[in-house]
Amino acid sequence: MPDSSLFPLDIPTLALSRGLMQVMLAGLLVYVGGRHEHGNGARLWAAGFLLNGASLFLFSITAKGIWDTVSIVGNHLALGAGSACLLLGFWAFGRQRAQPWLAAAMIAIPAAALLAFEIAWPNARLRVLTTAFGQLVFLLALQASLRRPPRHEIEHIYRRLRVLTLVYAAVLVWSYAVVANVLPTSSRLDIGYHLAIFSVASLLFMLSLAVTCLALQFALLAARNEDLAMVDWLTGLLNRRGFFRATAHTDTGRGDAERIGSVVVLDIDHFKRINDQHGHAAGDRVLQAVADRLRELAAPSDLVARMGGEEFCIAMPGSRREQALARAEAILTHCRNTTVPADDGRAIRFTLSAGVCEASPAQSLDDVLARADAAMYAAKREGRDRAMTSGGEVKCE
Repeated sequence: MPDSSLFPLDIPTLALSRGLMQVMLAGLLVYVGGRHEHGNGARLWAAGFLLNGASLFLFSITAKGIWDTVSIVGNHLALGAGSACLLLGFWAFGRQRAQPWLAAAMIAIPAAALLAFEIAWPNARLRVLTTAFGQLVFLLALQASLRRPPRHEIEHIYRRLRVLTLVYAAVLVWSYAVVANVLPTSSRLDIGYHLAIFSVASLLFMLSLAVTCLALQFALLAARNEDLAMVDWLTGLLNRRGFFRATAHTDTGRGDAERIGSVVVLDIDHFKRINDQHGHAAGDRVLQAVADRLRELAAPSDLVARMGGEEFCIAMPGSRREQALARAEAILTHCRNTTVPADDGRAIRFTLSAGVCEASPAQSLDDVLARADAAMYAAKREGRDRAMTSGGEVKCE
């Protein structure tokens, strides 16, 4: 222990305080993120902090005889299991493929240290160093898991946690290198000072890690709420706001014309008549049926949206007018052959009118949408149930 007159720090009390804080933060993590969909990451984090706190409780216990051995075994195994849970939590949160062998190694390394240097060949220094090596492996694995954030909104949090992890890994290596007597210049200092510095660094790291996990949960919840504001509640398609935002973020590595490609605007024919004759619930089912057909026929790169009322839109990045016109025709054919049940059991049939426009280098998305919208209204004037391009070409059955 350090000289209390120069470095008044009680390591067991610090460990006990840190353990209590981790237990409370684990409960907060479960409360904030564990009850929500995809909350496995938060629950695993909470389990990790609970186990890490339990290892600290056992470390702070002063016991003799068999109970000293029990506390040592519990301390090492709880520390390893806590690290495994934290890793599994970051893999679950980041939607990364879990690596069970690496999580198992977090427990296997301290278990091997106990078997070798507590039971077979008692050696406290080698036992501690082996377990410390397991913690270094944990930090390196954590660093690797932070390379790919699941969403761009939390990239800055991942980046800061990576810096924090590297700093703590350096402190861990320095501290246990002192224990191993491989740093000659540090041998002039009492090992208690290194223990105190490492204890404070561990406290700050685990506290920062817990706060970061909470910040990630809040950031993810905020991002999901923002997503909900971009999605039409009835059809599940993008709404107008979501469509413009998604189009702005589309990156094909080409110019604006290729980024926008071609746009198809579609409108349900005589939709007011459907609502008047069959009721608004039936009208909602028609809107959902159209959304289903659009999703079925959309390419992976397409952006599909309900722009408002009975009007829909598809942006086809990199597509030419002929491709967009063929897509519009396929949609019209499928909707023409689709029936929706009314509340009275009758089958509702409906058709669409479509307008197509291919973006030119000088056009903005607003210009392209306006021209496609004008083509759609021209198709309605021509008799509905047809597709027309902004250049005047018409296709119909």
